[in-house]
Amino acid sequence: MKERRVYYLDCSYSMVQYGIWEKVRDNLKNAIDNVSDETTELMVIPFADNTSINPILKPICAYATPEGKAKLKLCIDKLPMSKSTMTYHRIPLSDFYYKRIANDRITYMFLMTDGQDEDKPSKAKKDFLPQWGKNFGDKNVFGFYVMLCNSAHDSEINNIIESQEHLWKVESADVNINLIRLQEKAVFNVRNEKFFDLPIYGDNKGKSFKVSFSSTCPYIVTKSECLGGYLRIWTKARDSKNLPVSSVNLLNVEMTGCGPFDFLVTDKIKVLCENKPERSLKIYVK
Repeated sequence: MKERRVYYLDCSYSMVQYGIWEKVRDNLKNAIDNVSDETTELMVIPFADNTSINPILKPICAYATPEGKAKLKLCIDKLPMSKSTMTYHRIPLSDFYYKRIANDRITYMFLMTDGQDEDKPSKAKKDFLPQWGKNFGDKNVFGFYVMLCNSAHDSEINNIIESQEHLWKVESADVNINLIRLQEKAVFNVRNEKFFDLPIYGDNKGKSFKVSFSSTCPYIVTKSECLGGYLRIWTKARDSKNLPVSSVNLLNVEMTGCGPFDFLVTDKIKVLCENKPERSLKIYVK
């Protein structure tokens, strides 16, 4: 599947007061430059709120081609800034929930903010973030709450994010995040196969993967190995007796050897495990 990346950029005046406005924009431009797949949809959506801008939510959209990236970076350089702007996190979260999910693409959200939510009480904490896992935990939708400076830290937000599937926090102004994804589904037939392969998307250099089925699964992983852009997983029956003809089992995945900006966004794979004879064509090279 192709990707859509949505970057919500906090344009409240405190970005200037904290002295991070230029740095954040440069980091965002670097992140855009590092998207290698030219079919990726990129959206930069500035957000702020005041009496004259209520709110800024005009998307800047382009594909990740050289021309598209140049257009986005030029627009980022020209973003307006008003001294009276404030930060309401419900604005970008609501916009993403209801307008930005692509059914035919893997969708990533980056909420880039420099401070506390000025919405009292916070609708982001009450209505949006606690519902993330329920809405997106089993979908190809992933979110990153990017805390741009110390003032953005919030223990309540941290606790909410840690309890949600497909939602992470990043404590840095750097949004050049390496997203590593595995194919979400696989098929394995114990009758005539010893392993199955999962394509890996993203830079997995120096990374290793630990994979396992649950203790109640009738299958076990005997070995796994990275082979370039694939993860090969050797599998066998835990007990050859009373194996179901067909069953779907969750494969749990952990990644090691990663840096602070490496994220494995698919940690569970649905594997259709079959136990039935199949016709196969074998080709021999003389």
